[in-house]
Amino acid sequence: MSKMLSYTKIENRLAQDYRQRVNTAESAEDVRNAFAWLLRDLLGGILETEVGLEEGDVRLAPETPDGFELGPGIMENPDFSGLWEGSDLGAILRRQAALAVNRLKHLSKHPERTEAKLYPRPDRR
Repeated sequence: MSKMLSYTKIENRLAQDYRQRVNTAESAEDVRNAFAWLLRDLLGGILETEVGLEEGDVRLAPETPDGFELGPGIMENPDFSGLWEGSDLGAILRRQAALAVNRLKHLSKHPERTEAKLYPRPDRR
């Protein structure tokens, strides 16, 4: 049986700020940015170095069972693929993606509220 690494301590350290970013997101783009921020900081905490993500490395995908998709660029990185296979990183991202997907669903149900917050009109209360 192979040894499985756990990064839940890092997840717990980032979780409160992430939840706040997701819960106060006013648009779907804010939610997507919060999820990308989480992955970047999670990897930074694991690798103990600054991590930069490229466009398309991660995307929220409510239509998938995991709630997110990782791009080919990040999956082909040998450092990342080693982390992915031998740790609970996938489970952490699935848990956090579920929160983001729920927020996306909420925002899509009430687009008029989102627009009212982003583009207030003086004649509207």
